[in-house]
Amino acid sequence: MNILQELEDFINTFNQDNSEDFQIDSIRVEFSKQYKQDDLKELGNWSKIKKSSNILAKLKKRLTDNEITSAWRLEDQNIYYYNMQDAPKYRKATLVIFGMKQYHKEAPKRELISKVLQVLKSVSNVDICLDLPYKPNIEALSKYFTLKPYITKHGVITNTSYINDTGILMIDKITIYNKAHKNNLKNELWRIEAKISIPNFRALMMPLHEFKQITDIARTAHD
Repeated sequence: MNILQELEDFINTFNQDNSEDFQIDSIRVEFSKQYKQDDLKELGNWSKIKKSSNILAKLKKRLTDNEITSAWRLEDQNIYYYNMQDAPKYRKATLVIFGMKQYHKEAPKRELISKVLQVLKSVSNVDICLDLPYKPNIEALSKYFTLKPYITKHGVITNTSYINDTGILMIDKITIYNKAHKNNLKNELWRIEAKISIPNFRALMMPLHEFKQITDIARTAHD
């Protein structure tokens, strides 16, 4: 079973049926190191991510429930896993595949992603994104949701906004940001991204419809 292909086929069918353009940007899988780690090692060389790495720094900022002691990256790909504090300690890990939809550099290799998912045989959550050539209508969204801006450690309010409480089953979080600014792109590009928890990809139907309602609001002033 090719989990990546089935997941993409499911989203592509939704896009065709709803005149939409949703894409996968990240996939996460919680797994037991006791049963999967050896098989993952056969896929390539895993190197420990340095403490000074941006990846590790971002992880420690975002994850409050898990103690991040170490993270391991698969060669030069945007694929890594980090240890989770659990009982028994550090027997579980979360694998992350990120940057699957981007413009400034090459995405992770499809064949490698498929092999990783074939080993793990599941998906815990996905980031589904919509890219727009203009700024989403934040004011319209604020009538329905509480949006919180990202503020840097120096107190600078950025143009990145979060909906941390969506009130929607399985949609854990919405992030809206200037993709062109983040990745140094020439043309204007904004991204709306939903983090969706799923027991399996077939459960995506409802959150995809809910996400479409959110993106439709974001596009109201521009249609």
